[in-house]
Amino acid sequence: MRRFLSADAAVTAGILVMVLAATTARSFLTPLFSSGDEMAHFDYAVQVWHGDLPVFEEGLQVQLPWGTRPPVQWTSQHPPLFYLLLAPVVGPLYDAGHPYIAGMAGRVLNTVLAAALCAAVMWAVRPLSGGRRWIPWIAGLAAGASPWVMGVGSAIYNDDIAALELTVVLGAALRLITVPRDPAAPGRGRIWWVLGIAAVCASLTRLALMPLVLVVFAALVLRGLAAPGPLSRLRWLLRPTVIGLAMIGASGWFYLRNLRLTGSVSGGHPDWAMAHTDRTDPPSVPEVVTDPTYWAKLLGVFSPGNTPGGITLWGLLVAPVVFGAVLALVAARRDRRTAVVGGEAAQTVPRPFVLPGVLMLAVVTAVLLLMQFVYVSKEAGNLFPRYSLPVLAATCLLLAWGLGGLRRAVPVLLTAWSVLAWWQVVGYLLDRPRISAPDQAALRPDLALPLLVVAVLAATATTVLVVVASQRERGRAHRA
Repeated sequence: MRRFLSADAAVTAGILVMVLAATTARSFLTPLFSSGDEMAHFDYAVQVWHGDLPVFEEGLQVQLPWGTRPPVQWTSQHPPLFYLLLAPVVGPLYDAGHPYIAGMAGRVLNTVLAAALCAAVMWAVRPLSGGRRWIPWIAGLAAGASPWVMGVGSAIYNDDIAALELTVVLGAALRLITVPRDPAAPGRGRIWWVLGIAAVCASLTRLALMPLVLVVFAALVLRGLAAPGPLSRLRWLLRPTVIGLAMIGASGWFYLRNLRLTGSVSGGHPDWAMAHTDRTDPPSVPEVVTDPTYWAKLLGVFSPGNTPGGITLWGLLVAPVVFGAVLALVAARRDRRTAVVGGEAAQTVPRPFVLPGVLMLAVVTAVLLLMQFVYVSKEAGNLFPRYSLPVLAATCLLLAWGLGGLRRAVPVLLTAWSVLAWWQVVGYLLDRPRISAPDQAALRPDLALPLLVVAVLAATATTVLVVVASQRERGRAHRA
């Protein structure tokens, strides 16, 4: 146990250092407020610091000497939790006349959230790792190598915190759904509290998370009705209901405000988008679903660009994910067969309910994809890989099975994948401009490049540690 805990702590520490260093390096190589979205998020936080909430038509209140200024406050439809966290970080610095330090401080907060997201992915996927301790480690490594986790973590965006909240919701639900039918299973009460707090936070961060949380609640209710275990069927129904009421109580006022100001609960302005962008004739939902470009945009979490292709899409994501799905299915069937033929001794060990958890992740992913396709068609929106970050845990779980499902192949597959993933990350960052344009904030390559070296060393050391730990575990299992 001490060996496992020390290895788990070392891998977690390595992933955190890797993500913090790489994300900060990217922050120093990206001009502050170089996108209208980042400036709008920053303005929202400053308005919250001043005791106000932004209004779409009133535009931005901050005055900055550089950056891309959007014509309207197009982040005003988001609930305020992220900005409540950001406000005491950026508000006093902005008021004191230090907009650059304020913006970089806001980026530091998001960098910490990016690292927390990778740790949450490791925690969330553990119930579906099949007892293979290196699967969650590989999932965390994969999450930390995503250019989009780094990208939104190196700027002021609310994507990473939204993904973090839903990842915690999924991890808690997986523990409640897939735990053995054992009344003495420890920590169940605490898991319900974790689920509730994360769900309430999700409702206060993005409306788009609400349907995904509802899918999780439906899975919990069905699990309770089918196999209640230590809880009664009534409690399986009441607990998600109470959490749902808490979500409405915490965030309902904001969505009513959206309804009052814009005529819709979402607070979107598709008419303005079609009038002021080139998306004047949005495609229908079937056209979006059948267009490979939109799929590539949503599947591009391991590509620095908006629309990946080639080895980035197929080598880093599609191939290992498909292979992982096959290996996970084979492992689940083998584990079930072992439990059946193992006799009475094997049957005394409660078996986890894997299938309900897998189905829950599949439905959550399908609902998210459908919502994004409808967003393009009905709201005149555009797609980016960061929109699929809420299901990063499901993506990295399958990818981890693809790289770690065959223990003997872990050294080759994980090393090759890590080299390819970090090769493109390093190449992308080294190709970034070292000197900013006259109308942009200053860049700091002198700080970014040493941090990038630290990130690569941490990624290398962590990959080696995972490989060694997986092979030692294989040797102990073989001897047993």
